[in-house]
This record gives sequence, C-alpha cells and structure tokens, in this order.
Amino acid sequence: MTTQQVHKKSTLETGIRVVTKNIPHAQTVSMGIWINVGARDELSKQNGLSHFIEHMIFKGTATRNAYQIAKEFDAIGGQANAMTAMEYTCFYARCYHTHVERVISILCDMLLSSLFSPDEIAREKLVICQELRMFEDDPEDYIHYLAGQSYWGQHPVSRSIIGSQKAIKSFDANHVRTYFHQQYTPKKIVIAMAGKIEHNAIVGHFEKIFANFDTSEKPLDRKPPKPDPQKIVKYRDLEQVHICLGGKGFHLNAPQKYVFTLLNIILGGNMSSILFQEIREKHGLAYQVFSSPIMYTDAGMQTIYMGVDPSKVHESLNVLHKTLDQLIYNPVSESRLSEAKEYSKSTIQLSEENVNNQMVRLAQSELNYHRYIHINEIIENIEKITPDDLQDIAKDILDMDQMSAVFLGPLKD
Repeated sequence: MTTQQVHKKSTLETGIRVVTKNIPHAQTVSMGIWINVGARDELSKQNGLSHFIEHMIFKGTATRNAYQIAKEFDAIGGQANAMTAMEYTCFYARCYHTHVERVISILCDMLLSSLFSPDEIAREKLVICQELRMFEDDPEDYIHYLAGQSYWGQHPVSRSIIGSQKAIKSFDANHVRTYFHQQYTPKKIVIAMAGKIEHNAIVGHFEKIFANFDTSEKPLDRKPPKPDPQKIVKYRDLEQVHICLGGKGFHLNAPQKYVFTLLNIILGGNMSSILFQEIREKHGLAYQVFSSPIMYTDAGMQTIYMGVDPSKVHESLNVLHKTLDQLIYNPVSESRLSEAKEYSKSTIQLSEENVNNQMVRLAQSELNYHRYIHINEIIENIEKITPDDLQDIAKDILDMDQMSAVFLGPLKD
C-alpha cells in the first residue's frame, strides 16, 4: 500500500489563504505565516521596517513575553525563525506532529497580539544596527547589495533589506505599529503547512483563531523597476577586489524563467560550471566565483561575482568576457545540457525530502502564482529546454557591455 502526498488550499472568511501538504510518512510539521510585504513596499524613510518587524514579532505579545515565546518553542523541541525578503516576510516553526496545536497557538499569537513595546524596540535597534554593520563588513554580501543599486538605480528593489542606520534609529512604537496594521492584512497573508497534518481540521482551527481579525486592506502598490546599468567603484582597504556584474534577467512569471535558471547553472551555478572551470580551475584567478539569477514578480537580474587579486582585475575581466562569449556564440553541448538538467532536477527532488522546503514551496507557489506548482510541471519544463533555447537567452543577457559593474576593494579607478 502506498501513501500519497496531497496539497490543498482553503480561503478563510477573512481572506487569509491556508495551503497544506499532507505527508503521511513524515513525523514533523513545518508551519509558516507568510505576508506578501517586503523591503520593496517601504517608503525610503521606512527602509528596513519590514525586517525590523520580523525581529519584533518574537519580542512579546499580550499573553507571552519574549522569554516565554522562546521557552515554549524550546519546551517542545521546536525550531523557530523568520526571514525578510524584497517581496515577502515570513515567520515559521517546525515541530514534532503531536505539538502542532502549540505551534499554531504561538505563531498566531505573534501575528495577532504582538505588543511592539517601546523598551523592546529600543533594545532591538541596537541589535539590528550591529546586524547592519556585520552585513557591511562582509564584502560578498555587501557587493550584491551594491550590484542592485548599480543595476536598478533608485528603485525600491535596490535598497537594503536591513535598512540604513538613520532609518533604523528613527523607528518608534508608533511607526512599527502603524506599518504593521496597514500592511499585515488578511488578503496578503498565506499560512503554509507541510507534514503530518489533516487539512480540514487545520482550517477549522484557523477559522476560530482569526474570526475577529481586522479585514481592512491596503493594496500593494508596486511599480516594475527599469534597468539603468551603471559602474560603481568603492574603495576599501581589503586584500581582494570584489567584482559583481549585473545583467538582464527574467521575472517569475516569464516563460523564459526555466531556461534562465538552467543557463545560470551552466554559467556559474556549481563546480563544473563554465565560470568555475575557466576563472578558478584553468586560470587560478579567484577562489570564489559564481553567478546567481534574481527573480521578482515583475523583474529579474543576472549577477556574476568573483573576488580577485588587485593586480589581476583586468586579466580576470578579459577571461570573463571570453567565457561569456563562449555561451553567446557557441551552442551548449548536448552532454553539458543533459548534466545541467539532471543537476537541476536532482536539486529540486532532494529538497522535497525536507518538510521545511515543502512548506516554503507551497507558500511561494501561492504568493507568486496563486496555484500549486507541482514538481512534475517543473521537471517537464526543464526537459523541454534545447541548446538553441540557451543560446538565445545567452545572446540576450550575457553581453558584458550592457551590464552594470561594481568594484569593491583597494581600487581608486
């Protein structure tokens, strides 16, 4: 007898969407409360407020203080955390299936009853300012933020998710509460759960919890960014020059997204990628070199990163130029394409072994596409890709002359 994984969706009377996936053989449950609000939805003076709320959501409710929240999770062996991105905020937990009602109680209490007390806000400002300094001290992280600025200009997607020192220090209880109540509204909320659960029972539970939840809404007001590639040279007394190029990409709903993702794997997504083999293995110019696709609901970007010796900047750029030209002017071999497809499919299938990953995919499918994207659909689209498809995209996005560029390190020009 085989057990079947089933995904289901219900919309509560308040407008909150609940998506679940029952995994009968699992002994754990992962639950996330996702809000379709992120760093790009803030005004410039609010930059970092979504991330600040992500921290504050663990700092006390009307019935639990910060220590009690932590203690209740620990008492059941639960793993809790949160994250903020450009287009969403999420707080989540994983537990043994017998403790699922306790986790629901804690997470929903955090959403419905967080106090955002002035004392906790004052303390958390200090913590987040240290997080910002840590981020700025990490050249690899910091240069990718600068890459967004060099490609998108002043659009909100170019901002730091953490925010700026000035903005963080300006936040008070009124700012936090007002923004929270304006933005954390029912139609923007998706509750995702994966593991050993029963959908109808869960939905009934949530109907009672959210029966009196305020249903007023503030619609999202997102304007698609327009690329404005620039060059940024930022001097820092470092041992390396960190280089990050930004080029054209595709958004999450674009038909080219699967080709874009597969091209990135071949370009710089693993150790057998063209960039890794040429820049590191063949020429010994960098220890760290990779590429990344960035996809939002209405825009996308391709980034290429490497850290090199200051005396090797020009040589590294020349090798990079020739490497990109390989993909532009020469079709990818069938064998390399087949290997990239297998790598992509295996990565997705391996992630399915983890209930947290299943929960994340449920939520992001609902937030981005308003439907569940089955793994078979993804694999079918990957299998369709041809060498010609890859070359067409390479010609479109890998022209170095059309890319933004950031140089961080001991360079003045």
